[in-house]
Amino acid sequence: MDDATAIETETALDAEQVARSASTSRSAIARAGLIVTGLFLLSRVLGYVRTIVIAGAVPDVGQLGPFFAAFRIPDFLFQLVAAGALSSALIPVVAGLFATDQEARAWRVVSTVTTLMLSLLVAFAALVLLFAPQLVAFITPGFDAAELAQTVDLTRTMVLSPLFLAAGAVATSALNAKGRFAAAGLAPLAYNLGIIVGALVLVPAIGVGGLAYGVVLGAAGHVLVQVPSLVRVGARIAPGMDLRDEQARLALVLMVPRAIGLGTTQVVFLVLTSLASTLGDQALAVFNFAFAVLQIPIGVIGVPLGVVLLPSLSREVATGATDGFRRLMVRGLSILAYVMVVITVLGVVASEDLVRILFEFAGIGEDAIEATALLLAVFLVGLTAHSLIAVLARAFYALRDTRTPVVAAIVAVVVNVVVANAVVRILGLPALAVAIAAAAWIETLTLVVLLERRVPHLGFGHVALVLAKSAVAAGAGGAVAFGVAQVLLGAWGEDPGLLPLLARATAVTVSGGLVVVVTSLALRIGELGTIVGVVVDILRRRARA
Repeated sequence: MDDATAIETETALDAEQVARSASTSRSAIARAGLIVTGLFLLSRVLGYVRTIVIAGAVPDVGQLGPFFAAFRIPDFLFQLVAAGALSSALIPVVAGLFATDQEARAWRVVSTVTTLMLSLLVAFAALVLLFAPQLVAFITPGFDAAELAQTVDLTRTMVLSPLFLAAGAVATSALNAKGRFAAAGLAPLAYNLGIIVGALVLVPAIGVGGLAYGVVLGAAGHVLVQVPSLVRVGARIAPGMDLRDEQARLALVLMVPRAIGLGTTQVVFLVLTSLASTLGDQALAVFNFAFAVLQIPIGVIGVPLGVVLLPSLSREVATGATDGFRRLMVRGLSILAYVMVVITVLGVVASEDLVRILFEFAGIGEDAIEATALLLAVFLVGLTAHSLIAVLARAFYALRDTRTPVVAAIVAVVVNVVVANAVVRILGLPALAVAIAAAAWIETLTLVVLLERRVPHLGFGHVALVLAKSAVAAGAGGAVAFGVAQVLLGAWGEDPGLLPLLARATAVTVSGGLVVVVTSLALRIGELGTIVGVVVDILRRRARA
């Protein structure tokens, strides 16, 4: 249930500076990624606060099932019509027009795409309002009559949110194409704040329906907070469609495959929602809690790196600098692989303590905490793959190829649905996480193979070597972390309170992390040195400032 994840494309860096430095400096990608990470971290932290506030506002997590189910249909509309389709199609086209001083034409293209997209969303929203009872019954076979009725009401309330979010996605894409990223960083923050207000203010007054109104409020804030920046860059977005313009047609053509891919991916969540509705009252809430925690490292590290790389890769392609394109890809993927493998292993070891810490203030039951921790541990198996996809897909977008990622996404959808249905009776709720992790790795491998065919000799061998070395280093760190966790578990018990939990989680991650660093040095994993060097450089600059 995280539109903010789909639309977090902000960064404080000027895109031109990123592009120039990224093509010439070995550590530029890591430096840019770390700076952008700070901006994304704000949104991820607020996203975490949002999740906790929701859980605290409705401590009986079984009552949250209708809300999470109701969110699926509006989210499907947004993902199908807008979401990543805009960033993958609109940014490369409009950025090229801005770069060649075709300002007026660029805004006409933006206006054409916006008008068509919002028209489609209005039509789809009307259909959802009309057929909500049938749609809800189809995706929640495990709900009783009261839950179905509540889900229908919540769906109809939230059907406005895709319209606001789509308009916000247009604003973000236009600002990014202009090389203005900081303003867009406020958009997901506004979205999260709207939901938090709904949980804190409206839920006590009107019940779970307050969350739905909070979603609409946050979606409206997502677009409104970007309006001042659009005005400053001279945006000229008006109703109207100029389909005679070949660049407008190109943007729409590029959007179609990506929209199909995102829509197909959303089918997975509809299927998983359907399965979860049959697994008990808490299943949907637990699934969303664990998935929200998984999004923290993806949103803080994986997506920002993809955002930084897209303008740079697009410019390397435009200038025919294939070697620069290769260097950017290998460097970005290698750093990402190293960091995410380490986070995966240490995260699995500390998963239950992390969940207890994160949800300590929400007051959810012990059963829900344990189920969320187990699901998170399984989700983390696919963390590295999810993050690599964020970069690999953008490599194709830079090549103005939105079809190939769709092929990989469809393959992943098939794997996801088949695996989930095959093992759900055996594993129960963890089967859904198993399916998502397996599908993510299949999608990653598919993208790697297809990108290697498109741009031969990319250097994926180095990335694979980094993955292997990182697995060894993380394995050594994970073994030590597990030992420390078991000792402290025996000494303090399972739930000793917030401060001991924080101390235990810190001891586990620090001990494991130190072993990872030592092992990385022994294995000569260069990405560690790059990351350390960038952090030191940033700290020195701040000290001088």
